[in-house]
Amino acid sequence: MTKTWTLALAALLAAVPASRADAFAPGEETVFSVRYLNLPTGEGRIVVGQPEGDVWPVIFQAKTEGVAGFIDIREHLVSYWDSTARMSRGSDLKAYEVGDYHVDSARFDRANGQATVVVQRKGKRKEKTFPIPVDAHDLTGAFMWIRLQPLTVGHRYELPVVSGSKQFTLVAEVIGQERVETPAGTFPTLKVKVRTALEGKFSTSRDSYMWLSDDPRHILVRASADFAVGSIVATLKSYRPGGEVATVR
Repeated sequence: MTKTWTLALAALLAAVPASRADAFAPGEETVFSVRYLNLPTGEGRIVVGQPEGDVWPVIFQAKTEGVAGFIDIREHLVSYWDSTARMSRGSDLKAYEVGDYHVDSARFDRANGQATVVVQRKGKRKEKTFPIPVDAHDLTGAFMWIRLQPLTVGHRYELPVVSGSKQFTLVAEVIGQERVETPAGTFPTLKVKVRTALEGKFSTSRDSYMWLSDDPRHILVRASADFAVGSIVATLKSYRPGGEVATVR
């Protein structure tokens, strides 16, 4: 099982209408229970941290527990989300996966239209710089951007995304409304179909789906995907709202 389910959960978390300013704020915490291959596997957590100027750190944490608790996997990802530009400036990942520790980082140079990715593993360091669209997002930034949109059934969004050194167009389409029951309560939601074009073990034969609360917060209530390595479902376990709002533009 290694790190597959944690990376898969992170992968789920993807003329533009005006953005909403009240969807989320620093201090927000969202906790999920995770099932991988229909088994209780672990927990995921997304926290919007303390701002430093215009930058809001969006922190994703994941760990194994339950039937998979004997496999020690811990992931700590920070995406540096620019609350004014509504795009990530980069990210840092620290991961411990069954005895294997590695540190990855990505930085976006918007002025020069390029990204630099660094991977450090087992004493070796690899660095790669490559061109990107000036409006490219990472996966976390894409998800936060979608939350800020005035989502209604029929709306469709296309975003350039950088994941590692790979690039693709993320397509998100609001396809319906559903009521979803979770340990955190029952929510009226908007069902969003997501196409990521991820490759390899995270390739999908079917579209992935997110259920976002049908209110200005657009809380992630549930997410599901069928990857080449198996299916994963994340369900809302608890939610704590934040205390500030994004800059209105």
